[in-house]
Amino acid sequence: NSWVLVKMKQRFGEPKLWARLMGSSGVGEFADTLIFCSIAAPVIGIAGAAMFANYVIVGFVYKTLVEFAFVPVTTAVIGWVKRHEPSYGQVTA
Repeated sequence: NSWVLVKMKQRFGEPKLWARLMGSSGVGEFADTLIFCSIAAPVIGIAGAAMFANYVIVGFVYKTLVEFAFVPVTTAVIGWVKRHEPSYGQVTA
């Protein structure tokens, strides 16, 4: 998630934080969901490709929607930190 966020900022610049948050969250949530479901599915008795795919898709969609719902809060917090952090934007060697 963080790596994707940084790469998107390098490519698109500072504006449109919401797009970077949503894009990086989508990638991060998919990787996280796939790894978690691969470990949890056999433990809870999910067998077969169709059941596994459904488990992954539902988990990914749910987690991503929750993450997207918090984008306004995340954006506000990041904005507050940027305004109150004296060293933000300063280049260090």
